[in-house]
Amino acid sequence: MKGKTMKVLVIGGRGVIGSAVVALLSATHQVLVGGRSSGDVAVDMTDPASIEAMYQAHPDLDAVVVTAGHVPFKPLSQLSEADWQDGLNDKLMGQVRLVQSGARHLKAGAVFVLTSGLLEREHIRGGSCASLVNAGLAAFVRSAAQELWGQARVNLVSPGPVAGDERGAEAFAGFMSISSEQIAQSYLRALSQPLSGKVLEVFAEVTR
Repeated sequence: MKGKTMKVLVIGGRGVIGSAVVALLSATHQVLVGGRSSGDVAVDMTDPASIEAMYQAHPDLDAVVVTAGHVPFKPLSQLSEADWQDGLNDKLMGQVRLVQSGARHLKAGAVFVLTSGLLEREHIRGGSCASLVNAGLAAFVRSAAQELWGQARVNLVSPGPVAGDERGAEAFAGFMSISSEQIAQSYLRALSQPLSGKVLEVFAEVTR
């Protein structure tokens, strides 16, 4: 679909990364913002019924970009069963649901761009749940891309700490941050280029 104006839903488009993605994509595409409580399209990625209803109401989407998803950051010894389930149901299964349901509802050639994070291969104190979720997303995207070959494309953007976002500054002490505008370019690449099953890492290289 390179060169074609696409109708793109950005779920989480009011967030730090999401707003940069919306700004970049809006220059060449028709962009809708989706969210649980704000945006153009109402969707709760933790609720399968909400996702189904969203796709039934918007079957003409060309692409779905997800920049939303929550995981708890706590020391391993303090993570409860509810914490694990919260992270798995939200950031992991929420994005899985969006692809699985979307593949049934959207026309051939649809594109899904999901979000994980550098904790798939780097580690911080309190990041065990995030590491599990991010690794699961990477494995899912690689496998789903094979099963959806010829029907839909699925890619994953794995960003590091975002410059100016103070929420995770302490947890990611010692990690180099990059701008949300730089990160947004990887979403454009995942959307526009003939890629599927790719994990696009976008963070300053960690000293080893």
